[in-house]
Amino acid sequence: MSRKVTIIGGGPGGYPAAFILAQQGVQVTLIEKDKLGGTCLNRGCIPTKVLLEASHVLRQIKTAQRMGIRVKEVDVDYSILRKHKDNVVESLVKGVEKLCEARKIRVVKGTGVLETLQSIQIRESGEAIKGDAVVLATGSVPAKIPVPGADGPGVINSDQALSLVQVPPSMVIIGAGYIGLEFAQIFHGLGAKVTVLEMLPQALPNEDQDVANELERALKQEGIQVLTEVTVKEISGKEGRKKVNYAAKGQDHTLESALVMLAVGRRPNTEGLGLEKAGVKTERGRVVVNPFMETSAPGIYAIGDAIGGIMLAHVATAEGHTAANHILGKRHPLDYKAVPRCIYTYPEAASVGLTEAEAKKKYGEILVGRFPLQASGKARIVGGSGFAKVIAEKQYRGIVGVHLVGPHVTEMIAEAAAVMNLECTGEELAHTIHPHPTISEMIMEAAMAVEGYRIHSL
Repeated sequence: MSRKVTIIGGGPGGYPAAFILAQQGVQVTLIEKDKLGGTCLNRGCIPTKVLLEASHVLRQIKTAQRMGIRVKEVDVDYSILRKHKDNVVESLVKGVEKLCEARKIRVVKGTGVLETLQSIQIRESGEAIKGDAVVLATGSVPAKIPVPGADGPGVINSDQALSLVQVPPSMVIIGAGYIGLEFAQIFHGLGAKVTVLEMLPQALPNEDQDVANELERALKQEGIQVLTEVTVKEISGKEGRKKVNYAAKGQDHTLESALVMLAVGRRPNTEGLGLEKAGVKTERGRVVVNPFMETSAPGIYAIGDAIGGIMLAHVATAEGHTAANHILGKRHPLDYKAVPRCIYTYPEAASVGLTEAEAKKKYGEILVGRFPLQASGKARIVGGSGFAKVIAEKQYRGIVGVHLVGPHVTEMIAEAAAVMNLECTGEELAHTIHPHPTISEMIMEAAMAVEGYRIHSL
């Protein structure tokens, strides 16, 4: 077992790996050039959810009249909201720092570069840190698009959107993945006029079509314009008066807005690490690893967004756990079949496993059970729209995909992930007693539909 391990990157992959190793007596050095917590805590998961929560609270206030609750005037002080966001982030960063201190992990501020298999140099200080193993957890950075004007003034990425000191009157968001849709709802909820442009035929291109259709419908209903199958040709104009030229169905169009935001995904942050010198194989910028997170260079591991794949914080944590276990002499390969995917818009969306199209392609014959949220008693109480969809392969009736849209479904998807990990059938899920009245009942009802019977829907 390695007794000294160096980890480059203190995000949701790096610091959990450090904690696991330190608790087993390993001497850990954690190198972070910015703040502990990485993109997720500082510029991603946490701050965006603070802003989304504010947007959701505003929505509840504005729709409270249906319950007889009248609110005459609603005002948002964005400076206070920004301060609240920053306070939440700061408290969580301090929490990670204290945990590092309590576990006697040495935290080095700087940029780590691979010099040899067992040596890392800190670029800023020149210090050489030696160890028995290295874990690369350098995360990702916002991707760019090859469009004229995409790097001009008034064009921002998701990181920069979180630093805005005021809500713009209007915004065009390029990219309708989960990042684009979440920011669309944030800024629309806070008063901006928002248009989302997507190159592919549907919003959320990697998700089940029913999920994409439901969210697209919900966003359009509240006034967010979502345009698909468009090609952005040029971004022009000065900050505050931007123009986006795009083509759709053979015709050219122009949109004007105060700001343009690029939400076209993220790419591995692996440049300048000395990977080639250390013998670490890469493909299109991502580090290549085996199921134990080992790279092509003995003793060097890589996890999280640096290896591409599913770029989600909880996946990075699982990969960090896998790498740490392997360093400790435990061989537990990571299985990606049941990775939850969550979108924190209103309504929320959450999925695990295969989409319906993917399941048909893989298995041929499948069974699909659906349950509409409107048929749920709890949904009638809290409001909202959505559905549950359970997909099973026909031969053994094992569940291979679950897709949910509705209130609080990001909290419920873990049940579906556990069910898939345990290789449960639709019948076993249908026979699992769910509490009433809850939104979670729709998972049970959709599983019943897989087996050909229903209670609260036709």
